[in-house]
Amino acid sequence: MSTVGQNGMPRNIVPQGADWNFGHGSLRTHRGWQYAAYWDDGRQVCVARRKLPSAPWEVVSLPGYQRTQNINRGHGGSVSRGFGDGHEKVSMGISPDGVIHLMFDHHLSTLHYRTSKAAVASRPGETAWSADLFGPVQDHLGAHTLESVTYPAFYTDGDHFLLYLRMGGGSGSANSHLFTYADGVWKVNEEAASKFIDRAWSGGDKTVNAYPHGLAFHDGRLHLTWCWRDTPDPRTCHDLCYTYSDDLGQTWRNNAGKRVAQRGERFITADSPGISVSPIPAGARYVNGGSMTVDRAGRVHVLVVGEDGRPAHFEREPESAEWRRREAKRLGAIVAGRDGLLLVVATDGLWQVLDRDFGAMRRVVPGRPALFASSKMAIDPARVAHDGRVSAIGQQGSTVSVVDYSVDSSVGPSLVPSPAK
Repeated sequence: MSTVGQNGMPRNIVPQGADWNFGHGSLRTHRGWQYAAYWDDGRQVCVARRKLPSAPWEVVSLPGYQRTQNINRGHGGSVSRGFGDGHEKVSMGISPDGVIHLMFDHHLSTLHYRTSKAAVASRPGETAWSADLFGPVQDHLGAHTLESVTYPAFYTDGDHFLLYLRMGGGSGSANSHLFTYADGVWKVNEEAASKFIDRAWSGGDKTVNAYPHGLAFHDGRLHLTWCWRDTPDPRTCHDLCYTYSDDLGQTWRNNAGKRVAQRGERFITADSPGISVSPIPAGARYVNGGSMTVDRAGRVHVLVVGEDGRPAHFEREPESAEWRRREAKRLGAIVAGRDGLLLVVATDGLWQVLDRDFGAMRRVVPGRPALFASSKMAIDPARVAHDGRVSAIGQQGSTVSVVDYSVDSSVGPSLVPSPAK
């Protein structure tokens, strides 16, 4: 365990309280260094870095944007004003050219986006860590202002870099967008050109939105799973859905391999054939969230709150395109180890999914739940490929910490000791 900083934003900074930190993109490994992003007690975005495996953290707080209770964060109406519901977590991505990308404070909001200078993460040992490395806050990706933004998430396979945004509305009526970055600029940077999932539906109240369980690269293929939600009421979540793309999100195919969408032109909807791979009715206590990974054999794994509110593990076989479902023992972030292990990282430790008994799990390393008492837990999706370890970030009071697990199957999973002081 390592301490990133003692300056995490407290939950009680507003009367209703919220888990300000952490979410997708809070922790990232890039070229042997690890980076963390979070809200600090000065209500600013903090970015930290350390050299792996155990160097001390360097932390900078970025001026130029401070959260207040009165700021109008966009054109979403009253729901976008102020803060306090926990949607506004910092999302970070690192593109192959070493630029650090940050998005923050979104719930039906105008885009809030800032980046580092070029190659900052490509040559970290040559660059003094300071706030001067980061540019001003922008509301665009090189074209028009982007409005009504929620849930920014960056994805990379080391060679390509994408951004997912929910836009155009709130829960139960919104579209999904995928933006493409290359050669130092956003090549797909407009709302119309980036859209690939549309809110329109023939059922219910005629609109839905997609809540991703996860998006992941594997051997050049981009996999996406999600549920639909009909209204802001989480009880209206339904259906496990799946699509994939072999051209970086331009063309999308259903589970059977038939083309169902062309980004910017033809869209996935809740009426698209072959998208629902496990029909789950609304009202079944199935909810958005969960996690997804793809193992080295190309199997897609999804861990969610399934029917009856119980943890469920869904798995897709790549050859047959068949899905199977079993009840799971534990929720958490599902991770595919580089040597074939399938693991679940939870606040109470590291769990191994047992191949011989699909759906069964056993806890292999106890955790430290107290370290996540004041935040959500988030994991580093890239570290396991770097050195066979999995990192999770959390907050207790104002203390931000990272817990490291070794997932080397030759010696067995273990908790990595705290670095010597």
